Amino acid sequence: MKIWKILSPNVLVTEERPDNLTSRTQAKVKVTNVLLSGTELRAYSGVSKPKYPFVPGRFAVGVVGEAGEDCVKVEKNTRVFLHDAVPCGKCEHCLAGNEDNCSDVQIAGVNTEGYLRDFVVTEEAHLSPLPPSVSDTEALFAGIVATAENVIDKLNISKGSHVAVFGAGELGNILSQLLIYHQAVPILIDADEERLKKAAQCGIYYTVRANESMLDEVMRITGGRLACAAVHCSYNNISPVIPFDATAFGGMVVYTGFSFPECSAQLKPAFDKQLTLTAVANDYSNIESAINLLLNKAVNIAPLHLAVHPAADAAAVLSEGDARAKKGENVPVSLLNMLS
Repeated sequence: MKIWKILSPNVLVTEERPDNLTSRTQAKVKVTNVLLSGTELRAYSGVSKPKYPFVPGRFAVGVVGEAGEDCVKVEKNTRVFLHDAVPCGKCEHCLAGNEDNCSDVQIAGVNTEGYLRDFVVTEEAHLSPLPPSVSDTEALFAGIVATAENVIDKLNISKGSHVAVFGAGELGNILSQLLIYHQAVPILIDADEERLKKAAQCGIYYTVRANESMLDEVMRITGGRLACAAVHCSYNNISPVIPFDATAFGGMVVYTGFSFPECSAQLKPAFDKQLTLTAVANDYSNIESAINLLLNKAVNIAPLHLAVHPAADAAAVLSEGDARAKKGENVPVSLLNMLS
């Protein structure tokens, strides 16, 4: 089995390693596609300070090539989404049967081995079968959809409520689409005009440039009431204190992303407005719901125009993305085809 391993910043190598079933509840999956996102770029460049060496690749889909005798939901040739985050099974919460509050979530390509490899052997519980009408490309976003759904659960907003979403990257875009699906009214804010154009093509009506007139525009859209809640997506080049100004008294601000940069914030405006602050980083409880949302076409990813690269180009793609990121550019996610 071939694996791609980051040895140190900007050094990606391949190596061969055997990987076979070791229990009756495991399955061996041929990885077909991997999503290359900011998680992989930050690990490759060393920005996220990972523990080298390690195998990257957080979001992946594949086909079961071999299933253990006790597997009940997957069999050979079942197309699956490989869960990007799973409970550790060892912390006090997991041992008490409260896995939803795991204190050491195992995240592929972050604190446990990722999916940038030919084959993966994993427990059947960490796989979700995919309906025929959900494409591999759509399925790669299941983890992002699940996290966005977790954010919406935290917001607990009513129909017609305005929510300011800061950051029009893939997470902010998908979150805004799901807010519309849940009959809320997102106001998507970003400094990148190209991102906002893609958002509009995805059906997001209110898109606002992050500039000096941004708050005036939010006031206009909300009829002077401001948003009842705000969501700040990490790594969007927008100050984490800006949501305080866009949120009405007594509202909520959620910070979300798949990792967070070092930052500091003046909290007095939040205290003065009695805002509730919380965070959502990873979700493994909403994967099945996320796949159903993709099945029901609640999310449109076609306007994102994902670039597709062969697995052999992984190092070149990461190197190019790192160079763009260092110039301050927003680097969109791309798809790595593991079969080519």
